[in-house]
Amino acid sequence: MRLIDRWLGSLLCFVVSGMARLWPRPSPSPAREPRRILFIGIAEIGALVLAWPALHWTRRRFPDAEIYFLTFTSGRGILSLMGLDSVTQQITLRPSPFYAFTLDTLRTIIKMRRMNLDATINLEVYTRFSTLLAFLSGAKTRVGFHRFFEEGHYMGRLLTHEVIYNPHQHITRSYLSLARALLETPNGDPLVKTLLDVDPLERFKVESSLQNKTAMWAIIQRLYPPLTPQYRLVILNANASDLIPARRWDPDRFAQLATRLLRDRDDVLILLTGAPSEGMALEKLREKISDPRVVNMAGRTTLETLIDLYAIAHLMVTNDSGPVHFSSVTDIPLLALFGPETPRLFGPVSPHARVIYHPLACSPCVSVYNQKRSPCTDNRCMSSITVEEVFAQARELLAWH
Repeated sequence: MRLIDRWLGSLLCFVVSGMARLWPRPSPSPAREPRRILFIGIAEIGALVLAWPALHWTRRRFPDAEIYFLTFTSGRGILSLMGLDSVTQQITLRPSPFYAFTLDTLRTIIKMRRMNLDATINLEVYTRFSTLLAFLSGAKTRVGFHRFFEEGHYMGRLLTHEVIYNPHQHITRSYLSLARALLETPNGDPLVKTLLDVDPLERFKVESSLQNKTAMWAIIQRLYPPLTPQYRLVILNANASDLIPARRWDPDRFAQLATRLLRDRDDVLILLTGAPSEGMALEKLREKISDPRVVNMAGRTTLETLIDLYAIAHLMVTNDSGPVHFSSVTDIPLLALFGPETPRLFGPVSPHARVIYHPLACSPCVSVYNQKRSPCTDNRCMSSITVEEVFAQARELLAWH
C-alpha cells in the first residue's frame, strides 16, 4: 500500500490535478456553515483517538452539521465509542485482500458523491490516496496538510484549504488546526494562523459500567481461579504492529520485567494482551516467564471489552502501539516505551501516562516524511531501555495506585 500510494498515487494526483485545471475554479467565497462534514483517517486506528479534540471541536462549533468518518474496518470499534455508532456515520474500507480494497474504494466514491458533502477533513499527512478520495467526494471544501515548499510528498493541488504540517507540536493540535480551517476563507497562505495552546485539549474518555467491569473480572477469574480483589492486575503489551517492527522492546526483557514484578509483590497478576494472531507468541512468552500468575489474554477481548480491562487494571507497560492510545481513554496508569517514533508528536494524552524514551543521534527515524519506514536493523533506541528502569517506574506506579 505504501508503494502504491507513493508511485501510483503521485501519478494519479498529477493527472487529476491537470484535469481539474480544465474546469473553471470558482473564486473563494466567504466561509459558510457546513451541513455535512467527512473526516478521513485510515492509517492507524490509534490515531482516531488522537483525533478526538478535532472531532469534539467540530461538533461544538457546528452543532447542526452531520458528521461522518471514513476509515478502515478495524476502526469501527473506536468510532462507536466516540459516538459515531450508526452505519450511516461510518464509511469503512477493507484493507485486504486487494480486490476487496479496490471494490470498497469504488463504492465509497459513489457513496460520498451521493451524500452531497460540504467539507472533508483529511487527517492523513501527505497521503495521496486519502487526498484523491477527498477530491473525488465532490465536497467543495477540502481541508488537509499541504507540502508547500517541502521536498517530495507530491499530492497535486486538490485541496481548497491548505494547512501547513507542524512537526513541532503534538498531532492532536495539528488535527485541531485542520478542523479550525473550516472557519477560514482560503487566500493562498498556509492556514491556520491561530493560537492553539490557549485552551487545553479535552481528552477522549470512556467510562466502563460496573456491570462491564464485573464481567471482565469474572473472565479473568475463570482463567486464574485464585484471583481476589486484593490482586494488582498488571498488563504487559509486548507487541507492536508490523507497520514498524523496530518499535518492539525485546520479549526477553518483558519476561524479565514480569519475573521481577512477580517476585517483588505476591499480589501481582500479569496479563498478556494481544490480538488473536499474536496468541502463539504470547504463549511462548508466558512459558518463558513460567509462573502460574501469568495469564495469556490474546484474542479474549474485543476493543470494547479491552477498555473494560483497562478500567479495572492497575498498570500497563506497552510498546509504542495502538494500546498506548486506547488505554488513554481510561485512567489506568500507563508506562509507554518509545524508540523509533517521538512521543513529542505521538505520545499518550492521558495524565496518568509516563514515557520512557532514549533519543539517539538517529532518533526518531520514522515520521510522516518517510511513510513511517525505517532502514534500521538494530533498534538500539529500544534496547537501551533497561529492565531495571522500567521495573523501577512500574513499581512506583503500582505503589501509588
